[in-house]
Amino acid sequence: MAEQAAASAGLDVAPRARSRFIGGISGLRAIAVLSVVVFHVNPHWLPGGFVGVDVFFVISGFVVAHSVSDVRVSSFRAYFFWFYRRRFLRILPAIYLYVLVVVALGVLVLPTSDVTRYVEATGIAALFGASNVVLLWKAGSYFATSSEYNTFTHTWSLAVEEQYYVLFPIFSYWLIVRKPSSPRLRMLSVAAVVAACLLSLASAWYFTHRWPAFAFYMLPTRLWELGIGFLLRYQGFRLVRGVALAGRSRVVAAGSVPVLGTLLASLVLTSTNAFPWPGALVPCFATAVVIAIVWLAPGGWLDRLLQLRGLRFFGDLSYSLYLWHWGVVVLMRWTVGLDTLPLQLIAVALMLALALMSYHFVERPLRHDRRLLALGTPLFFGIYALVGVVIAGTCLALLHEKPRLGLAASNEVEIWDPARVAVAEPAGTCPIARSSADFGTGLKISYRPTCASVAPRRIFVVGDSHAGAYQLMMNHVAARRATPIVLYWSGGCRVLDIDDSVLLAGCEGFRDAALAEVRAAAKPGDLLFLPGLYTPLYRKIWDDAVPADTGLGKAELPLDPAKIARSQALLGGFLKQGLSIIIEAPKPNMPTAVFRCADWFNRDNDYCRPGWRVPRAEIEQRRSRPLAALVSIQQHLPAIHLWDPLPMLCDAHFCNGYKDGKPIYYDTHHLTAFGDDLLLPDFLAILDRTVANASARTAKPVVRRGVSP
Repeated sequence: MAEQAAASAGLDVAPRARSRFIGGISGLRAIAVLSVVVFHVNPHWLPGGFVGVDVFFVISGFVVAHSVSDVRVSSFRAYFFWFYRRRFLRILPAIYLYVLVVVALGVLVLPTSDVTRYVEATGIAALFGASNVVLLWKAGSYFATSSEYNTFTHTWSLAVEEQYYVLFPIFSYWLIVRKPSSPRLRMLSVAAVVAACLLSLASAWYFTHRWPAFAFYMLPTRLWELGIGFLLRYQGFRLVRGVALAGRSRVVAAGSVPVLGTLLASLVLTSTNAFPWPGALVPCFATAVVIAIVWLAPGGWLDRLLQLRGLRFFGDLSYSLYLWHWGVVVLMRWTVGLDTLPLQLIAVALMLALALMSYHFVERPLRHDRRLLALGTPLFFGIYALVGVVIAGTCLALLHEKPRLGLAASNEVEIWDPARVAVAEPAGTCPIARSSADFGTGLKISYRPTCASVAPRRIFVVGDSHAGAYQLMMNHVAARRATPIVLYWSGGCRVLDIDDSVLLAGCEGFRDAALAEVRAAAKPGDLLFLPGLYTPLYRKIWDDAVPADTGLGKAELPLDPAKIARSQALLGGFLKQGLSIIIEAPKPNMPTAVFRCADWFNRDNDYCRPGWRVPRAEIEQRRSRPLAALVSIQQHLPAIHLWDPLPMLCDAHFCNGYKDGKPIYYDTHHLTAFGDDLLLPDFLAILDRTVANASARTAKPVVRRGVSP
């Protein structure tokens, strides 16, 4: 194959002798891919199965070096194009097909949401070997639950290998193909590769605890795993000769038992904590020793075991199976679910069928296609580049048409999305110029009325993602009251610290900077609105089960006087500055993310069974403790208005996720665009009352339970 590709491409490449095929490695590939598949179908079956990817890295480092060890070339240019022709034929056709098909399916069934916004971007990046960069940028940890719902998360490992292949032709040409001309140069070259691996290992140690996502996804912290395989093959001929001369084959065979046992144990015992350092050490070095044994002792019991027909079958299928299994797993999570044994067996059957079709109709035929092999070098690489660009363009076009092509209810952004920019305001209202900019860990959004008569006061909104979910409502307020509004929001960063919640990293800086800007810009008569999440959640978007403790017990815990005093001091400063203040009372929340369960193809998902209907009395109890804290603050600062959205979100007996067939909630606790519209009349009423009463503050504490417009 290598010689035919080289000759057909017109390159001056000739073999000295074909590298001996090592059949046991195919069985090792099978162990790696099956462990990954089992882990992804049900992690309880094989808790450490994710280290199969690390096994693949060591195998790749060895096999790629082995494949070039008996090649003679006339120039680096010839070797460079010969190597990349082989890699393109091996990797790209299958991943091109996978990305195109899975993006199309995702457009159909994945909801339109913030959590799916970068799924297609990850797939497009996978076409060009850069998906790990997108995942590092947006997804965070591989073990974060949100990563389990991205159909292209698994392509990070392919990206690492492809980035490794950028470096490989350079050092392999001088170290393996040409070989150093003297023992001294050879020793120095080995030292250089070892130093690179040690540096990579040190970076894995450093970043695992300081930047875990970088440690997991990126080549600098994974190079040592590929380097182990490379070094084994690079120095391997000396090991082969040494073992043969010493007659130690039986000793090697006897050592197979503990080595294989160690590798298999790592698939069960390796923890997701502290990974890749030190978690990847044992499986990687055990893999290297297994490779050495099947190479040094061919025909031994371990070699025969790994060449069993079943293992060889899955080993040959490993690339296609790795590609397609993850798409099946994720798409089932988004639709019918993957929680029961029958569904898991269906998933296994689907991924095997897709992998077989990909292997027999795409991977194998195109890898050996004579017409592709006969193409000249510029035309060959030009065709692959063009196909990649066309598929990327097709994916972008499908994404653009998702609102029309998609089946998910959340594609109706005018109902679901409270952050949409294009808003049709009623006739007679003031046109709004909206601008947005990054602000620390969050965003700063300005609404500037452009009509002739603009209210002299301004509204400042500061809060967590619940403030962000009021973007549409603030646009309405700015237009209907001709009032400039500045909204600062960052997820998890509410202003008032009144309970046991712990602020996220960066929140303190965001909050201090936002409030400092408000202090500097605000004038007497302006208004400060502070929304936030206070009611204890049933569960988050990705949580599988509603916990038995629904948070009711916390209602009886005593309030923290120190936290309440700090909040009072903060708010008192703004009152002295002449600002009016509205604080949002704790809103109801749902036990289910509504957008995940809004369609006929996902309503029977096990995640959706708790539904979106909660007794009002239960919600009142759940929020009683944070509400008591806010009431306590208002009792000390009676000029503050406490606005309660609950009466608009609940009827006399239940709080619901839907009203009149339209979703009030987007996920478990953020409102939809329809939810914003539902609250708008009451918010306008309390806003008007607050402005009217700004000069005559009452000392009587009032908890507003809803105002009819």
